Amino acid sequence: MKINRRQFIQGATAAGAASLMGGFPQISQAATVNGKRSTLLLIMMNGGYAPIQTSAHSFLNNTNAQMHFGIKDNPIDNRGDVYFDVSTWGRLPEKALSRMACVGSVGASNHNSAKHFWEGPQGGLPQALASAMGGNSAIKAAKVGNVTGAPGGSVGGVSLESVKDMDSGLRTLTGAGQTITRDERPIMGRVVEESYQRFQALAQKNPDNLSSLIDGYKNLVKSMTTPSASVDADEIKAAYSGSYQLYTDLSIAEALLRSGVNVVCIGEGTGTYWDTHDDNDGSRTRAYFDLMIGPLSVFFNRMLDRDDMNLTVVFVSEHSRIPLINNHGPHLSTIVFGDNVNGGVSTGETDNGGLVLGVEDKPVIAWKAAIGEMVGLSGGANPFGAAEVHRPVMKYAPA
Repeated sequence: MKINRRQFIQGATAAGAASLMGGFPQISQAATVNGKRSTLLLIMMNGGYAPIQTSAHSFLNNTNAQMHFGIKDNPIDNRGDVYFDVSTWGRLPEKALSRMACVGSVGASNHNSAKHFWEGPQGGLPQALASAMGGNSAIKAAKVGNVTGAPGGSVGGVSLESVKDMDSGLRTLTGAGQTITRDERPIMGRVVEESYQRFQALAQKNPDNLSSLIDGYKNLVKSMTTPSASVDADEIKAAYSGSYQLYTDLSIAEALLRSGVNVVCIGEGTGTYWDTHDDNDGSRTRAYFDLMIGPLSVFFNRMLDRDDMNLTVVFVSEHSRIPLINNHGPHLSTIVFGDNVNGGVSTGETDNGGLVLGVEDKPVIAWKAAIGEMVGLSGGANPFGAAEVHRPVMKYAPA
């Protein structure tokens, strides 16, 4: 016989209420920056996007031939050491441009290099950061759309959940809807707590096999016994009224982040959308950016400089592209926007292939560590260690 979650809650509560044990896990403190809860949006440019967005003033010292792609016959502007194409990134709101910086990684060179961002000893980047950022949301890490290379698995009981639409995501976060109501969330949490207590002794005998399950139970208990923030789904949908898919994806991202999710990943473009080897005059790439400017502007205007959160937005891809010949570049300039970003700062200096760091020891780990510090993770709380080489990008020094 099939039962739904509500029937499970009612049945399990009736059967187990008398044997409930104390000792509920304490509420997990969320990561903060400048006194505000931190959130992270990762936008994956599927296929390897081209360096229309340059990374530092030294790029301008290259020859005209090297600068051809993305810059020739097009005006450029700058904020500090960050130079950009006026016809594309330059159309973003000033609120965003004043909070833009560049962080580099060395060695991203082909379509398989996405694994450097989504895999590693600490697990997937979204899961590792979302787990370390704490809080009690029923979803801590989510992906929307086709995110190239995004891994499965969990870190500390946090998985990268696939959210197809805003309504289903909000039902999971708030406990509202047909399967479980907000009032029943604490009951569900106590059922899970009882289950956790019952198998804890067995888990301690075999910690290697069951540690992830233990963490998952702890996170579920905390999420289910803590009320979720409320958002006006209809108001958010109305704000993102364009037809391009990114309008929908960013509306879902806003709803999730405002409802307590730590990390959201969006796949921009389908498959190898940004695979632009034959686009040496930049026209096709600019056409793609034209589609993005509208939804990005809505998102940045609504989400940057909020009173209730510190937002970091990171644009990533499998690799960069070399100007003129537009093939795979050896390095990757990562564009970041955020409330904890020193606008106009670029860590490293550019050559005609991308960004070259002054320190190349474990550069991908350093990149990950920088993102961790931007969202308020420092010291032992940052799963990727310290980010000294990238620290000038951060507006607020880590504690």
